[in-house]
Parts: sequence; structure tokens; C-alpha cells
Amino acid sequence: MKAAVSLRLRPSRTEFLVFFPFSNEPTRTALLAAGVRYEPAAKGYVLPADAALVARVRAACQHLGLVLLVPPTPALAVALPPPTPHEVLLSRYCQFIALKRYSPNTLKNYRSAFQLFLAYCGPRLPLALSKQDVLDYLAGRVAAGISETYQNLLINAIKFYYEQVEGQPRQYYSIPRPKRPQTNPKVLAQEEVKALLQGTENRKHRAMLMLAYGLGLRLGEVLALTPADIDSKRMALYVRGGKGKKDRDLPLPESLLLLLREQFREFRPITFIFEGQHPGEPYSERSLQMVVKQAASRAGIQRPISLHMLRHSYATHLMEAGTDTRIIQDLLGHSSIKTTEIYTHVAQRARPPSPLDSLGL
Repeated sequence: MKAAVSLRLRPSRTEFLVFFPFSNEPTRTALLAAGVRYEPAAKGYVLPADAALVARVRAACQHLGLVLLVPPTPALAVALPPPTPHEVLLSRYCQFIALKRYSPNTLKNYRSAFQLFLAYCGPRLPLALSKQDVLDYLAGRVAAGISETYQNLLINAIKFYYEQVEGQPRQYYSIPRPKRPQTNPKVLAQEEVKALLQGTENRKHRAMLMLAYGLGLRLGEVLALTPADIDSKRMALYVRGGKGKKDRDLPLPESLLLLLREQFREFRPITFIFEGQHPGEPYSERSLQMVVKQAASRAGIQRPISLHMLRHSYATHLMEAGTDTRIIQDLLGHSSIKTTEIYTHVAQRARPPSPLDSLGL
């Protein structure tokens, strides 16, 4: 089935929300050129409800061999007031991130952080602030008790504006940082993973969980998969644009291929392998995390569970089975072997027995 671009009329009736395979760079570029833009308030891509612009998008889709789904359009509402200077700047900021091909999660996080910075600016624009003003803002947020991770996000989001959007020289904001805690990844025992999967009868839900554990996929990688990413002849699954914009080929278990075929025949997705309530729209991250929690509850697992724990469990169980760390690094898509070596702290392979066992108590 062909991939699709779908339009959904917003409540204002002046714009369409635009849904398309976000990982497909040629499609994204063509749609932006045809008049589609990223709208921060909508947290997605929009197109003015204008016949000429719809025609341009339709022509772009035809050129790419894509199907365009356009709903019936009622009478349009009166145009909204012009955006404020801050709204224009935020839209420009988000468009820069989209054109840089940053991931949807990065766009979402940077947008949220920069929006808070704009609120701090008040009526002024960021270019009217001094470096000391920026330092005062960051110091105030640190004093409010934000985490180190969020502190780094704020700095990176602000630096992106000044350095990338406005083209200013690189800036360094020297703020004391707490020592980063060294925490081990949380993993499940193989018996717990088996119980979790066996207790999930819904084909779509079970397939998503099996992909996370059976191939070590991240949440976003599971939801971004399309039918074209499955190579049944090579028994491989192609992960496009993973973390760090890295692609990788993964061996696809036959049992998982059969399940993916069954769920495709049952749900008939248009664009993504796993879609939500609306055709062409990917399954939501929040819904998938809820699937994990419900599956864990059915399996009798009491501690908090997330989908990423299945990825951690995949890596740990491979290491316990004797798989070389370099191979695990490649399967997980880690840039540094040091990131993969963290699983040596939780894997039980080659650990000496406790001397307590030799006491014969």
C-alpha cells in the first residue's frame, strides 16, 4: 500500500494539520517547499486551508508517488489576528530545527525550553538581552531546583537560537553543575519479559513490545517504522534516523515477521506500521507507554516499567549470553562503546559467586 499524506481540518477551520512520515526527508522537504510549515501552538505541521496551497501539496505528493487524503472542507472561519513578534520568532525557531532535520522529540523539547525563555524576556526580544541577562535567567532556573539534564537542555535551546537562528558567535555559559549520578539501567528478568509478552493478546500491542525487546528498539524507533523498513528476503529490519540520525540494519526474527504480517492484515495501516485512531498518523508515545504499564500489571510486575526497560533488558540478556560488547554496540546504535559498557554493571555473566555460598549455612 502506498504511503500517504493526510490533512485534518483544525477547529479554527482556517488551517489543516498535516500528517506524513516524519522520518522521510524528501517528503518533509517537498511539503515545506509547497507551503507546509511547523506550527508550535499545534505541535505539528500545518497548511492554510487555501485551495491553491492544497493544489501545490497535491502536486508535490503526485511527484513523490504519495496519496493525499483531504477531508471535506466546510465554510472557513474568519482569519485569526496576526501573530505577535514572539510567536513569529518561535515559529521561525521551530522551522530552523525542522530544516536541520532534528528529531521530533528534540524539536518538542527545544521549543518548550525556548518558549519559557521568551516568556522571561517579557516584551523584549532575545536579541535585546545581554549575556548577563541570559546568565541571570539560567541561574534563576538552577536556583529553582531544575535537574542537571533540564539545565543542559535550556542552555542548548538558547545557544541554538543565538548561534544557529541568528548566526552569532558561539557563547559559553559558565554555571556550576552538580556531579552527574552514575545509575545502572533497570532491566527485567527473561521470565518477566516472557510473562509480559504472553499476557498481551492485542496483536498491535504485542508486536510493539516484541520489537522493543527482540531488537532493542527505542520508543521513537518503534513508532516511526513503515512497511518499507521490513526486508523479508534478507530477514532484516531497517531502522531509519535513529538517535544521532544513524541508520542500522537489524536481524528480524521469523516469529516477529509473522506477527507483523498478521497485525498489518488486521489493522491495514496507511503510512506507519503502527498507527493511531486516524489513518496515516503514528501511534502516540503516551499510548504505547500505557500499553507497557498495562502489560506489566497483567504479568504481576509491581515495580514501575517503561518501554525503554525492554531495550535495556535486550542488551543485558545478550551480554549475559556471551555476545561481544562491540556487536551489542552495533545492534543498539551506540556511538561510543562506553555507553554499551554500562550493561556490564548489571549483567550477571562471569561474576564470581558470593563467599557466603561456600559456608554451607
